[in-house]
Amino acid sequence: MAKKIPSNKLSIYLVKKDYSAHEDIVKNIQTLNAEDLNGVGTFYYGDSFEFTPSWVKKFFGMAISNSARIFSASAKGLLLVEITKDAEKRIFAIAFGYGWQSLKPGVIEERFGLKTALGIIDPDNLRKIDKKNMVTVPKDTSEQLSKAGIASDFGIDIEQDLIRSVTGKSIDEKKYGKYITGKDSLSISVRVNISSIKDFLKICYERYLSDDYKKYFDWIDQIAEIKDIKLIEELNNKLIENLKNSPFNKTWMAVPDVVEWEHVSGFRYSHKKEEELKDDIDVSSFMNFLSDDEKQNLTLGLLKNKIVYCISSQNDEIKHHWNAFSCLYCEEHDNVKNKTFILSNGKWYEIESDFSQQVNADFQSLRTSGSTVTLPSYNHDNENEYNKAAAISDGNLCCMDCNCITIDKTHSKIEFCDLMTKDKKFIHIKRYGGSSVLSHLFSQGLVSGELFLRDTKFREKVNEKLPDSFKISNVKAKPIASQHEVVYGIISSCSEDLDIPFFSKVSLRTAKNRLETFGYKVSLLKISTNGN
Repeated sequence: MAKKIPSNKLSIYLVKKDYSAHEDIVKNIQTLNAEDLNGVGTFYYGDSFEFTPSWVKKFFGMAISNSARIFSASAKGLLLVEITKDAEKRIFAIAFGYGWQSLKPGVIEERFGLKTALGIIDPDNLRKIDKKNMVTVPKDTSEQLSKAGIASDFGIDIEQDLIRSVTGKSIDEKKYGKYITGKDSLSISVRVNISSIKDFLKICYERYLSDDYKKYFDWIDQIAEIKDIKLIEELNNKLIENLKNSPFNKTWMAVPDVVEWEHVSGFRYSHKKEEELKDDIDVSSFMNFLSDDEKQNLTLGLLKNKIVYCISSQNDEIKHHWNAFSCLYCEEHDNVKNKTFILSNGKWYEIESDFSQQVNADFQSLRTSGSTVTLPSYNHDNENEYNKAAAISDGNLCCMDCNCITIDKTHSKIEFCDLMTKDKKFIHIKRYGGSSVLSHLFSQGLVSGELFLRDTKFREKVNEKLPDSFKISNVKAKPIASQHEVVYGIISSCSEDLDIPFFSKVSLRTAKNRLETFGYKVSLLKISTNGN
């Protein structure tokens, strides 16, 4: 009777097609030991040694006897295995211990493990998901269920969440083991050893190439963070060339964080107080600030070293600061590969083409349809002053800005809207900014609109703040959403048609769809500055 193979925990990486020479894959390969495993692959490993953990001295000092045998051991191994599938050769790297540290940056296929895992995980038996929300301030979240569930149990927003890793129960425990985690690597405990590893890798590669995962997870490819060093370098070079050659096509700057504009005096690109303050930041003014030499020899390093300062209106001191690169937004399109790339908050993302086209088409439709609301140009120190002035100049408008409403312990203070019209339009206004800034605007309109429909107490408190000529006649009766319009007004100094970052478009699309599901009409309004 054949001896049963024990389970082995494997961390499997797929090496990119561009790399075949081991010295191009393994770091400091000349310092490692190497063993050729007949017909299987090459095993690289470093010498292991025992050492006393640093916490022994740092925490215990002399309280523990020197004779106490407390040791850790470092071990790292990396097995490179080449397989052939349909006449195509691919190299896999299997890391043991700290062996993953021996892989050179940029040599592995990003999301290999994720795509493979989704092809062999039971979609009804997910246990853990790591995700990043791309629309608000980018936020990493790890969620684990107390019992197996489906993707919707994790509250995934398929248009706004980037899935980084997934853990679940396999569809075939005998073939793949019980639980699988997929991210860049495939982490798996399976009854496989050196004698059967090549056959197992071929199975994994088949799962990676298969589109079966799209039956349940077709949205997983809509947004992907780019980790390919060569591609990032290529995109950064395109950004640099774009900045050198105005007009700046699909490249702009915006404040990356939500700021209290009423407390902002302006912005400058130098710490020198004598520099003239800018009302807002933009690519043109930033590039004009640079010296001719800096513009001619513009580099990514320079963009990361240049600081954008936000100055307080209360004491003329620096209130916020960001490096210029994190303030840049850029969209690049590869017509040959039919791909869209987005720079947001200092990172590049690949957007699935169909998804990109849908989002942009929806934004174009909303922008074209416009709003029946007419508002004056913006030429004020802050949004609150603008809203007050607009209401004073037009008797059809009521200023509700800064009139926050607290409902219960589950909500922070809610701003009903910035301006309200007598014909039941709720106008939310924000100066143009990055994804997190505009997402705050769109979320405000969504939360306010939902509360207005379902919460009588909210309507009562809104009514208390409204002038007599704007009051709701019957706050007890549920409003008819179709009789109201939610208007998003964006203050922009750009003379062209309004455009916003891609992830802001996604946030707007989500808010619009939900508000329209409630029955509201939703519109978008560009508020010009100085006649633009």
